[in-house]
Order: sequence, then C-alpha cells, then structure tokens
Amino acid sequence: MNNNSKKYGFRYCSTCQNKLQKRSKTAAGKQRWQCKVCAFSTTHKRPDLSHGFTLEKFVSWLLGKLSQNELDQSSRTFRSQTVWCWDIIPKPILTGEIHHSIIVDGIRVGHMSCLIARTTKYVITWVWVPYESSSYWSILFMLLPQPNYVVCDGQKGLLKALAICWPDSIIQRCRFHAWLNIKAKLTLHPESKASQELLQIARNLLQVRTKKQARRWKYQLKYWYRKHHKFINERTIKYNPKRGERRWRYTHERLRSAYRQLNKITDNLLQSSYRINPELPHTTNHIEGGINSQIRTKLKAHRGMNQTHQMRLVDWYLYSRVESQKPPRNCL
Repeated sequence: MNNNSKKYGFRYCSTCQNKLQKRSKTAAGKQRWQCKVCAFSTTHKRPDLSHGFTLEKFVSWLLGKLSQNELDQSSRTFRSQTVWCWDIIPKPILTGEIHHSIIVDGIRVGHMSCLIARTTKYVITWVWVPYESSSYWSILFMLLPQPNYVVCDGQKGLLKALAICWPDSIIQRCRFHAWLNIKAKLTLHPESKASQELLQIARNLLQVRTKKQARRWKYQLKYWYRKHHKFINERTIKYNPKRGERRWRYTHERLRSAYRQLNKITDNLLQSSYRINPELPHTTNHIEGGINSQIRTKLKAHRGMNQTHQMRLVDWYLYSRVESQKPPRNCL
C-alpha cells in the first residue's frame, strides 16, 4: 500500500492528511484520534458494529413482550433506527444431514402459510407459501434428504408430496389430530352406547406406547365393530317430494365416519409403537405446542403488524430455534 492510499484511511487527518495519534477516550468510552498539526480530532466509526448492535436490539424487542412505548428510548427513535431491520431475512444453514425422524406441520399467518420441518430438538428449515398443497409441500421436502420416519397430521396435499418426494419414508400419523377429528364427529357427550365406547377407544389411543398396547388397541377396535356393525350400518329412507323418489342414507353417519377414519389409518397411527426406537414421536405437538402456539402468542403481543412484519417475526423466531444458532448480526 503506497503513502497516498494510506491517507484515505481513518488514521489520517481528513484536513491536512497527517497521521493521527491516540488521544484519550470520549465519555462513551470510544477511542479519540487527534492530529498534532491542525489539532483535528475524531473517533473511528464502525458501521458494522453499530448495525449489529441495532439488529440485536431489534430482534430482542421483536421476540420479547415489551411494546415500543415500554422501551428505554422513545418509540419514534426506535422505529427510525430499526426501519432497515425489517428487510433482513434470516435463513437456516442446511447441512444435508440425514435425520432419523422429521416432524412437519404448517401455520397460517395472514394470507400466507409457513411450512415447518423440525426434529424433536430443533428446527431444520421452513418455507413461505400461499397455501398448503402437494406442490408447495414438495418445495420443503426437496430441501432435505429423505428421513426414515415422518410425523404429520395427514393433510392430503402433504401425503401426496411425501409419496412423490420421500416414497421410502415411514409415515407416523399424529394421534392427537386423529383424536381431535373423532371428538369433533362424536362430541364429548355422545348419546348412543356405541358412540361412547368408540370415543373411549379413541381416547385410549393417546396412551399407547408399546407393541403389546398397540395390539390390544387394534383388538378393541375390531371387537367394537363386530359388536356394533349392525347398528352403524342401519339405513334411513327418505322421500323427496320434489323429485318424486326415495333415497337412503346411513342413519348414524357421523359414528360410521369416525370408525372408518380410525380403521383406515390404524397402522399409520401405531407406527411409533411398532418401532424399537423410543425417540420416535407419535404427535406433531413439537410444532403445534412448541412452535405454533409460541408464534401466536408473540403475534398477539405485537398485534397491529402488517403481513410482512408478521412474517419477519416468524422468521426470527424460527431462526432462534435452529440447531447452530448464531447471533443476529451474522445475518447482515
């Protein structure tokens, strides 16, 4: 480096271009530089450090509970200093690691959906899409190598994307979602004896942990059908005066639908019980309760945000749950 180029550095006086020397410190603790020729003094400004501190303060507020009026500085000053922080989009680092089991689920934020993939310990990655469909789920799956097991809620588009992208993965259906579906069809206080027994069988599904318990649960479901198959197959004939014809339908449609759903996905619901590995999860609660509920709480604390700001809050929260989490300043 020649002498002329040195004169443009921060250690050279911008007035007389002589070399600056250290001269005590400012009240804020910054190093002061002074020119002995013209007595010009200055401090070395580090935009990279100041931007990093500002971004960390912004993320701390975004993921916290305080409103802008409760901060140490005025809300107007805070907004003017952090307005550029909304444009920073954190991205997880994909290492290509093959995971034993992956839990996938989505959350709706405004008119966009966030599709999330995680293990039982940390978030792997996420993508923003207009809605949940097989083509959009495929975008998420193409980012990751095929795992051994996939835990999901059984959404049709998700299952179709799994069959295309990860055909060899074993699917574990979420038992809690299955219980919610059965409860919605039968209610918590069904009237018929058959509905009461099926509701209890569906509730027992949440307690199945071992192969022996899984076999016993399957036997309970089969025994229930043998006991009540005539009842659930009863038909009602109704006359339509407009068309002048008679049509029949199943008398207990909701009960029949609840049984057929349980019977159809029995093997997928009990995958975790058939496997020796006890770490295989059997619900998507790691996302529903561990992530989605926290996101909804933070969005409620910062209610009033527009769509872009809501998405950025979700991005930063998911980034805080990745395995190799780094300070926010590393995203600059």
